[in-house]
This record gives sequence, structure tokens and C-alpha cells, in this order.
Amino acid sequence: MLTVRVIGLEQAQERLSAAGRKIEPVLRGALNTAAAKVRAERFVKPMAKSISGKRLRSALKVKRANSRRLESRVIPSSSGISVLHYLSWGFDPIDKTRARIWVRSPSGRKVAAGFVNPSSLHKLPLATRSSKTTARGKTYTYKRGLITAMGPSTAYWFKQLADAGTIRWTNTFLQQEFESRMRKE
Repeated sequence: MLTVRVIGLEQAQERLSAAGRKIEPVLRGALNTAAAKVRAERFVKPMAKSISGKRLRSALKVKRANSRRLESRVIPSSSGISVLHYLSWGFDPIDKTRARIWVRSPSGRKVAAGFVNPSSLHKLPLATRSSKTTARGKTYTYKRGLITAMGPSTAYWFKQLADAGTIRWTNTFLQQEFESRMRKE
């Protein structure tokens, strides 16, 4: 989980209250701007060579701060991304009829769930998963037959890219945005 703090919030609150203004609108604006900027700069840009920006932005939702909730969040989708939606993917043959699928990532290659038949004419990424059993023991059955292979989810890439450097960058950007908005008030 990412934790981001605004330093100097108490001093800013005292300054604005002395001027007869509230700090919440300023803080909400800074939080919302920071969340959108973090999504664009720290998650969409590094993955732009692997997945289209439009698909990433739709899978990385920004929950904005409002009058009831004074926090802004970037929430990644945990659904897998079809291998065909990756800009770069390939396969390594195992034998005449099976090959391991990989997708391009910012740090190299990542193996996807599925296979390719290297002897076929179209060489499509396929998977045969037709059922799933949950931790509670309930089994869900999907349509039978071959389906398109799925690559890692946006949540997987989010965890890979959300490191200490991302937190520092976010804290710095949020602090600068907050101070900039404070000067305008």
C-alpha cells in the first residue's frame, strides 16, 4: 500500500483560517492532481511500450477526493489483460505443437498463462482454462474450448512499479502542488 503525506498541513490550516478560508478545497485539489499525475508519470509512461495508454488508463482508476473522503487513490484492475492487447508479445517453442507465451514488460519479459501452436498457420496465443476453484472450495465453470491467453494484470504491473522511488516522487509532487495552490489562495 502506498502512503503519501502532506507536510505542513497544520501551518497551512492556521494561515487559511486566519484569512477566513478553509483548507479542504485546496487539499482536495492537490490530492486529485497528484493522483492523476502519478498515474500518468509513474505507471502509464513506463508501461507505454508494453500496453496502450488508453487501455492502461481505463484499468488504473483514479478515485478522487471529495467532501466526504479526503483521500485520492489510484486503483489498479486485477483482471488479466489479453495477450493480444499487449503491444509486444512472442513465444519460445517447447516442441512442435506447444510454445510458451511471453509479453514485453518495462524490465524485460514476463511469461503469460497459455500456449501457442508453432506449427499452426495463425500462431494465436491460446489457453484452455475452463474452470476455477476458489479458496472456499466453490468451482466456477467457464465456456469450454480454447480461449485467448491472458497476460499479467494491471495490478501486477502496479506492484512492480510502486516502489520507494514512486512514493518519494509522489510525496514531493504532492508537497509542491499543495504549496503552489496555497500561494494562489
